Amino acid sequence: MQCRPPQEAVMTELKRYRIHYRINGEPASLLISSFEMPGLEQAELEILLHHVREPRAAVDAPWENPVHPSEASRLSELGVSDIQIEEESR
Repeated sequence: MQCRPPQEAVMTELKRYRIHYRINGEPASLLISSFEMPGLEQAELEILLHHVREPRAAVDAPWENPVHPSEASRLSELGVSDIQIEEESR
């Protein structure tokens, strides 16, 4: 008979992250919840969803070949810069 050590329960913890950025030079931030730290692309999409009144598809179709990706163009139109992400302390 073989004994196995008890398996430790692996818990996935929902964490809170603050996205700091500037919009037209003014400081702003968003608070989001996620199981892992969001990347820059996710942060950009969260900012767009927060600031665009009527969100539409912001991703270019696979057959398009734009000079600038739609996300970058929309962020530029909004005046978004200096995006930083940090885990919110409890």
